[in-house]
Amino acid sequence: MPRMIPTTLACQDGRPLQLRRAGPDDAEEIWQLYHRVYKGSYTLPIVNLRSARDEALRDPNCLWLVMESPEGQLVFSVIFLTDLATRDAKVMAAATDEGYRREQLAFQAIQAGITMLMYTTSVCDVVYATTRTRTRGPNRLLEKLGFVSLGIFPNVHRTKEYETHGLKALFHPDAFARRKRVPRLIPEVAGFYEIIRSEYGLEEPEIDPIPDRLKLRVESGDLVGEAFARCRADGSLLLDFFPFHPPTHLLMSLRGTVKAFINHEGKDGHGVLVGLQVDRQEIQHLEHILHVVFDTSRQVGVDYLEVLISAYEPRHQRAALNAGFLPCAYFPSMEETPEGRRDYLVMARSRLPLDFTNVTLTPRDRKFLDVYLLNTEFRNLVVHMQEGDEA
Repeated sequence: MPRMIPTTLACQDGRPLQLRRAGPDDAEEIWQLYHRVYKGSYTLPIVNLRSARDEALRDPNCLWLVMESPEGQLVFSVIFLTDLATRDAKVMAAATDEGYRREQLAFQAIQAGITMLMYTTSVCDVVYATTRTRTRGPNRLLEKLGFVSLGIFPNVHRTKEYETHGLKALFHPDAFARRKRVPRLIPEVAGFYEIIRSEYGLEEPEIDPIPDRLKLRVESGDLVGEAFARCRADGSLLLDFFPFHPPTHLLMSLRGTVKAFINHEGKDGHGVLVGLQVDRQEIQHLEHILHVVFDTSRQVGVDYLEVLISAYEPRHQRAALNAGFLPCAYFPSMEETPEGRRDYLVMARSRLPLDFTNVTLTPRDRKFLDVYLLNTEFRNLVVHMQEGDEA
């Protein structure tokens, strides 16, 4: 990916700012910016760890944009991670210096990054983001840029307390032109697709209801990535797609018939099931396996575990749902494959009680929450929250 040509922008009072791609020499000042903005509470390793920052700033598939004041101080930062194979990008970690909060720096920088990735270099068809819901600001920003809500993640991250996040995405028209049609869904997750279907005019799904203790040891270190690469190369993974999350832990059965690759590297209890290898004879026990994977992942500090489930595999959806993984979002046209771009359901399981007291949702996001609650034991709970205006 070519380096971004610096662009000069003007503040409302005429002060010039330079928008440019950050490099390794910016690593320390970037950390200082996030430290000032978040008062030392920021959790993402890509920002907090010097080694992770250095690696990202040298990675050609990471577009890290910063804005520089006339005095040479960094006053804004945002990160775009790209996956050339799946043609996806994730925008994350926006931070604006307090003295520049009214200058719409995030809007200008994210718009420039989208233009570069989606149109100038054409390396992605989808840009997505997760947003905090305690205030409407992040959602308004992305809606102004054309992002659409795809779902919510209740109590997904913890800084000072647990927060609910939303999933937003922006699609290039080609993402739907190459999309694999007609997902096969179980009834409990179909409500998410219906919300998306009305937004994009997608086809009706096939609804496929299906009638109806493993022990795992935990490994970590370099061998985890090596084992994941081998399993992926030989095509033995049942679940193998979760972009931008490298495995940090391997949960493996005694005979090696089950291998679960987990990402857990932050300060909070957030985890991701990056990949799952299941011996052919064990597939019928997928529900039980997912139960045990979640229980075992708690040994390494995971309180909330996410997994991407194919929208075309109702048996996998059923197994995940029965194992306590609740649907949080429907992501159409997420992965580029030889068969076309594939849809996914984002499903998650948490050991924590639901808390929506600090959540402000648009009516559209409330629809996602309503479908989410239908699949929980809290379906009769009256949820109190603020509802914003639909943008």
